[in-house]
Amino acid sequence: MTDDMLKDALGRIADRAEPVDGLAERALRAADRRRRTRATAGAALALAVAVAVPVTFTQATGSGEKAPALNTTRPDKTSQGLPENSPEELNTARRCLRNGVPRGMGGEHRPEYGSASDFRLLVKSPVDKGDYLAEVASEAGFVLCATSERAGNVEVPIFHAWPGRTSGGLWTFGAPFRVDAIRQVSPSAWDAYALSVVLVGRAKPGVARVRIAWENGRTSEATVDNGFFLGHTPTKVVPTKGEGDAMSRGAMSPVTIRVATVTGYDSAGRAVHTWRPESKGEAGGFAPADCHDGLTNPPPSLCSD
Repeated sequence: MTDDMLKDALGRIADRAEPVDGLAERALRAADRRRRTRATAGAALALAVAVAVPVTFTQATGSGEKAPALNTTRPDKTSQGLPENSPEELNTARRCLRNGVPRGMGGEHRPEYGSASDFRLLVKSPVDKGDYLAEVASEAGFVLCATSERAGNVEVPIFHAWPGRTSGGLWTFGAPFRVDAIRQVSPSAWDAYALSVVLVGRAKPGVARVRIAWENGRTSEATVDNGFFLGHTPTKVVPTKGEGDAMSRGAMSPVTIRVATVTGYDSAGRAVHTWRPESKGEAGGFAPADCHDGLTNPPPSLCSD
């Protein structure tokens, strides 16, 4: 179960009131079951905001070209295999965590996931006017941030465990790169209707560039740094067009921007690997929590390596 349906509900009130432990996730599960029977999502929230539930992905490999040989591991840069950070980068990681602890799927504080000092900045990509999207992480998992230089992280810092096997290191997966999450986040503290679709992942040495093709014809060049990459494209929240029951009519929902392909290139510009969802319905989003929601059977292939 993912956090997107709590976007406008929890993201805007997290600093004013703490959610009841477990309540939000129960609401998400109920809303997801209604979605599966084609009811309009958002009735469960009763907050005049319905955010579409991202569906799961399957992993497809192969770019149609013979990939050049790649190294299969990355050297550890810290004892946890995370990048060393400058004081400025450590401050960015602390801001992403709101100088506190990560949150659970219901927005509740989860100190067992560590504190801000345990996290390192992996990759950061500018959005507009000093705002940026970033991924910060500990050995156990990562957090996506949408940070305004003036307002701090406007996203609830939800913790995501690393998908796949990581006991042998973060680069033990078989392909040249892997996708870890595709989420919708609110990149602006000033525009409640603005969203970004963010895709993050890990890349082995030899992957110098990552390009994302979206189904609306856009392409995005991801920022690649420290063996991690982050790409994004804008979307927005719009009024729901009178669909569903009385509680859903007049609600808001995001415009879905789906992923078509993700391609990694070496420093010579040769494609070394392409990932694509198998169907249009699978291209809407993925988070590691989908692997354990008990509703997706079989689990998404992105859950494993």
